[in-house]
Amino acid sequence: MKKVYRVLFNNVHYKLISLLFAVLLWLLAVNKETAEVIVKLRYVPVSAGSYRILDYRPKMLNVELVGYRKDLVTVGNLKQVSLLLSKKLSKSEGWIRVKVEKNNLILPVESVKVKGIKPKWVEIKIEKIVKKLVPVEADLTGVPKGATVKEEPNYVVVSVPEGKAEEVKSVKTERVDLSGVKLPAVLVLKLKSRFEVEPETVKVTVEEKNEGKEEALWNGRDKGDSK
Repeated sequence: MKKVYRVLFNNVHYKLISLLFAVLLWLLAVNKETAEVIVKLRYVPVSAGSYRILDYRPKMLNVELVGYRKDLVTVGNLKQVSLLLSKKLSKSEGWIRVKVEKNNLILPVESVKVKGIKPKWVEIKIEKIVKKLVPVEADLTGVPKGATVKEEPNYVVVSVPEGKAEEVKSVKTERVDLSGVKLPAVLVLKLKSRFEVEPETVKVTVEEKNEGKEEALWNGRDKGDSK
């Protein structure tokens, strides 16, 4: 019995270290082992041009993946992935068929590669987008009578569906109440629009109209003219 005890527990710390290294090497080998799986992934098409996506079908893709086992598990647990569409689709409108390219399916793990996709074609409903230059309107309340309001820039670019371009005449800022605010006031306000706007904010300057200065300026001009 003593001999068995001596064999089991002699240099026990070295034996534990050896066991630990063996386990670590096994885990590394398992994690680096490659495999192929077919997973069902929900995808979202992403526009790369002057168009927006209204709808698409089907909503899921059967994707054949190859990579390390641990990374395949990560991809398989994703709620959705992105499908990057071509800029050339800007010339299209309505429902169109689009071929699903392997390189256009964006996965968050570089080691996992797409080997195959079914179906190879999906249907995308597209709406053309045009850029339109429109004036800015500062949406202010409580502005003192006679005060001047200046927007910088006073025109912005709106990306709007082609069919609704005529409806967009201007873009308003977020509403601000200036009651009790001492002038001059300089505000940086967000623009409110259901469409994409560039830039997204504008500087609004509100100043009191100094009638005394303007009157003196005009008097000075009159005197200069009379000489």
